Order: sequence, then structure tokens, then C-alpha cells
Amino acid sequence: MRQFDGIQRRGHNETHQPLALTTLSPRDATATASADDSLAGVGIDTPARTANGPTGLSTAAPVTWTQVLRRSGGLRRRIIRSALGLSLLAAAGALYLPSMLFATSSEAILNARIVTLAAPIEGRIVNAPPPEGTVVRTNEPLLTIENPTVDRGRVQDLEATRSRTQAELVGARRLTAALTAQMNSLETQIAAYQAATVSRLELTRREREAETVAARAAASEARTDLQRKRSLGAKEIVSAAALDKAEQTAIQTQAGAERADLAAQRIAQELDAAKHGVYVTDDHNNVPYSQQRTDEILVRLAEARSQEAMLATRLTELDKQVNEEKARAEYLARAEVTAPTAGVVWRPLVTTGSAVARETELMTLIDCTNLYATAVFSGKQFDDLRPGRHATIRPLSASARYTGTVVDVRAMQRSDAEERFAAPLPVLAGNQILAIIRLDDPRDLTSQKYCNVGRRIEVRFAGAGAEGTAPSEPSHVR
Repeated sequence: MRQFDGIQRRGHNETHQPLALTTLSPRDATATASADDSLAGVGIDTPARTANGPTGLSTAAPVTWTQVLRRSGGLRRRIIRSALGLSLLAAAGALYLPSMLFATSSEAILNARIVTLAAPIEGRIVNAPPPEGTVVRTNEPLLTIENPTVDRGRVQDLEATRSRTQAELVGARRLTAALTAQMNSLETQIAAYQAATVSRLELTRREREAETVAARAAASEARTDLQRKRSLGAKEIVSAAALDKAEQTAIQTQAGAERADLAAQRIAQELDAAKHGVYVTDDHNNVPYSQQRTDEILVRLAEARSQEAMLATRLTELDKQVNEEKARAEYLARAEVTAPTAGVVWRPLVTTGSAVARETELMTLIDCTNLYATAVFSGKQFDDLRPGRHATIRPLSASARYTGTVVDVRAMQRSDAEERFAAPLPVLAGNQILAIIRLDDPRDLTSQKYCNVGRRIEVRFAGAGAEGTAPSEPSHVR
């Protein structure tokens, strides 16, 4: 009532017209009562509600309707302020509640390794590499280097040596063929000589056998004559001289028979030796001239064949060396640089006509086969963000979500040359750590420009102490 009296006084001072006691008609009293009930619903006392009777006569201080409406406007302002406070509280909860339930980092970007292509030879660039941002496939030609001043002297020396070796091999083969032909001819002569010798010895053996038979017959006749004369001599019919002569004749014919028999045996032995290629005669040694020549040719033929084999081996080695040296010269004269992996041209470093030395950097590629999320977290989460743990990755301003696996966590900064990432890594503060997460299935991201390298993302780990187990959802969730 004190507050309401104040409103009455302020209204009285502003209007300078006091509210007089009036008598209301039944219709006006009903309307006033309805208005009083409406204002009473918002907690404001009205003149009608303080009346002493149905006539609407007020016993309170005078109040204007302007003051009543101002009172209801203040209530609306309090309601608006309460709603605004609740909205701010909800926004703060939405902002800070995830960080209380999840390990989250918004200071993260998509990244990829870069591959630097160096010149395999020295020379000049024939065709320029693809421009920056070109998508390339594995083994796709990128540029060509030519070196017209490559030294081919080694190839020429090897080819000259190969020509000489080839000529020597041809000579050795001809010598081998000639010696082989000569040896075959001598072997034919030896075979003919052997056949003639065997045939001659066969005839001689037969002659000796016939002579042996004749000698044995003569010896038998002489023995018979000696026995007859011995019988006649006992009767003194034959003289002693005739008996002596008969004895001598018997001895001589017996010796002739034995000699003929031995001669036949000697011829038989010579015949057997001749059949085996050994000639035993009185007029020459046991090896004929043709056989001696054959032995000499066999020695020379063995040497020629050994030389031929050595030259053939040498020629094979020279052919291999010539081919290798030609390939090396061709490689040094012209080299085509191809993409080692599928990716995007990041930095072309040369142009057409540029002179390059060996190992000169030509261009860099973004390796789009693997994408990484490089994210900064508080150092308090170092023990939880261990390699092998799974994370959810969401590009900012997008609804798609991807899963990834932590491959490295570190609290020390490395140089960009050591990291080999396309986008620079964030600089770590004293209480921050860097987590590198490899995306499990980055195919949808690699199909976009530059494989989305450098795009800002949000990385979230479910629970600060969750184990690094595989998620039940697929690697790409939309």
C-alpha cells in the first residue's frame, strides 16, 4: 500500500486533478469489476477492489489509470529480464557443458603430409610441371628433364671392346671347326689304316698257321724216318752215317715246326693288338703318324674350344655392360618424373627451361591418401590422448562427422621441415599439447579442392578417461 500510495501521489502531482468520489451505474460497475479482476491477476490493487460496496465508492487515496498502466509495464520488463537471463544461462550451458563432458579442441585443422620431388638427373626442364592445385594420380607423368651433354664415351669404349671380342670369337670358332675337320679326316685315315693292318695280319696269321702245319708234318716224317733207320741200323742194313743224318733231319724239322708255331702265335698277338689300335711290328713303333697327328690336333682343339668358351662368356658380359651403360646414359640424358602417390600439386618450383642439378627440388605434392587432424589440447589431457585412441572430427560449418585415430601426441614443437605437413602446425603454449589424428576414411574430403587441407575442424574425444576402443559407428557419419 505504501508503494501504491507513492504512485497515487506522483499521479496527483502530474495531473493536479484528484479522483473524486463518484456514483457508478450498474453497467459501469460491471466493466470496472472486470478491469479490476484483470489487474488483480497481475498483482495490482484497483479502486474497484478497495470499494466498500457495490456502488463502487472508494475509501482509498485517489489513483489514476495512467499510474496503473505504468505499474503493469514494469512487471513486463521484469519478465523480459528473467527470460533473457534464462537464455544466457542456456547459451553458457551449451557452450561449456560439452567441454565438461568431452575433450574438445576447436583449434584444429585438416592437414596432410607433403612429398617433395627432386631431380634424378641434371639438365633442363622440357615441360613445366602442372600448376598448383592440379589433382594427380599415382605414376602420372609430371615433368621431363633432358641432358644433351651426357657423356657417352663409356658406351663407345664398351662397344669397341665388344666388337673386338666378337671378332676373336669368330676366329676361335673357325679354328675349332678347322681342327675338328682335320681330326675327323685323321680319324678316318686311322680307321682305314687299322682295317688294312688287321686284314694283313689276318692273312699273315693264316700263312703262319699253314707253315706250322707243314713244319709239323715234316717233323713227323723225319721222326718216322729216324725210327725206321734205327731199326735197319740195328740189323746193320743202314750205315751209321745215314742214321746220323736221319737224326739230324728229325731234330731240324722238329725245330722248324716249333718256330712256325711261335711265328703263328706272334701274328695272332699282333692281330689282336691291331684290333685295339695298337700296332706292334718290326718296321715302326706302336703309334702311326696319323695317330700322333690326331693327338696333337686333340690338344689344339681343346685349347681352341676353351678359348671359344672364354670369348663367348666375355662377349655375354660385354653385351650386358653395354646395355646397362646405354640404359644409364639414356637415364642421364632424359628422365620423366612421375607422381609417387595420388595427391594435389602444392608448390611447383621450376618452369620450362629451368636448369636443375641432381637432387634439386622440383615440386611438392600433397599426399591425399592419408589426411590428418592436427589439434591443440590442454596439457592436462596428455595422459588421456594416447596413440590408438579414437576421435570424432567435424569440419566447422558442416554437419558431416568423421572418425580418426590418434597417431602421435607431443608437448614439444618441431620444425616444419621435420613435420613435412602442408599446413603449418600451431605454435604450442607452455601448457598445451599437440595431437595428430589420422582420419580412418578421408575419401569424401580428398575429393574436394586441396583435399580440404587447412580447413578448420572440431576434434572431440568422448569422455576424458575413455579407452581407445574402436567406435561402434562407421568411420563417416552424416
